[in-house]
Amino acid sequence: MAIEIGKAGSQGFLENPEFGEAQRLFGGAPNGTIIKRWSWGEGLVNKEYGLVKGIQEHPKEFSKALYSTLNTYSAGTLPVLIPVYIDPEVVDLTRRATPLVELIPRVTNYGNYASYNQITKITSAQAITEDAALTEQNDTYNRETIPIKILASVGRVTEFMLEASRPYLSSGGYVDALSLDVRAKTLALRRLEEAMILLGDASSDWTEPVNSTSITAANSYNGLYELISNANSNGFGGSSDYVTDKVAASLTIADIRTGIRTCRTAGGEPNLIVTDYATYDAIKGLIQDQLRYVSTQSIAWGITTLSFEGIPIIASRFLSTSAGGGSGVPQDAKSMFILDTNVIEMRVLRDVTYEELAQTNLSKKFVLSVFEALVNKAPQFNHVIVDIL
Repeated sequence: MAIEIGKAGSQGFLENPEFGEAQRLFGGAPNGTIIKRWSWGEGLVNKEYGLVKGIQEHPKEFSKALYSTLNTYSAGTLPVLIPVYIDPEVVDLTRRATPLVELIPRVTNYGNYASYNQITKITSAQAITEDAALTEQNDTYNRETIPIKILASVGRVTEFMLEASRPYLSSGGYVDALSLDVRAKTLALRRLEEAMILLGDASSDWTEPVNSTSITAANSYNGLYELISNANSNGFGGSSDYVTDKVAASLTIADIRTGIRTCRTAGGEPNLIVTDYATYDAIKGLIQDQLRYVSTQSIAWGITTLSFEGIPIIASRFLSTSAGGGSGVPQDAKSMFILDTNVIEMRVLRDVTYEELAQTNLSKKFVLSVFEALVNKAPQFNHVIVDIL
């Protein structure tokens, strides 16, 4: 008669090499099954017990037991011998693309400050008479200095977790806990960078939009909005003149053209527009109504996106899609950034680096960090439209 696997486990242990792999992974046997056990001592007969010994001694019965178990089970109950295979893919339900981290030039930086020079005035040349006295024209220069900031993401995986998951990794295809945590912390770091590029504020604490985490101003660099608008009085050349406040009014084609023209008349050559997803959809409608067609353009990575008068437009999940209420800023209301990326740089003292930390308990702890600061060398070459209805 057929024997169950639990009973087979009391019969013996397999020594046949061809079952080595099954032996290594315990043959898929239920938790608690006896693999190998001997009985000996006074009054006892030396005897070997265990799972595979029983299988060897009762091959036909066990084969029948396997067949029956695999094909007969009550509704809602998995057969004991059918393993549960988990899809190794871990779906990121928090997914947010970070295009500006890649689109903005990353430039090496020496020292703990990013310093750059601007020429703010070139004195006009003169029309002179023959053999006139020559007087030099003095130009005006300015030095700006921005401190480098540190962004970090820390992870930890216990050794218990690593050991418990090792058999699944050995069978192939399942997720590695340490690699998964490193990947997650890398994403967290990149998302903070993307948020800080747009919304960073070095004067007042601000909230990053992914998990609504408060970022301490002293540890943050200024993002594009603050550098262009000078709303927090950072003194890096921005001005409210480079901002169009819609005061809870709808965006129009004329608004976009005015923003682009303002950049160009100041000397800029805007080559990228960044906006929220709600405004992105509104722009498509405006273009279709006004121009009867929607122009597209390819940017980095071969991505095809909407363009306006030759300037690609991308949508960011880090900008608010809420309608402006009369005093909105990019953190809490729809907005649009018209950018000249030729004057925008991410100055990097040290790019993203992985380091394992000292082990003080039974776990693997690590940190991912980057030392950087955002620089906008010519804020007037850019424009921001805020508080869009």
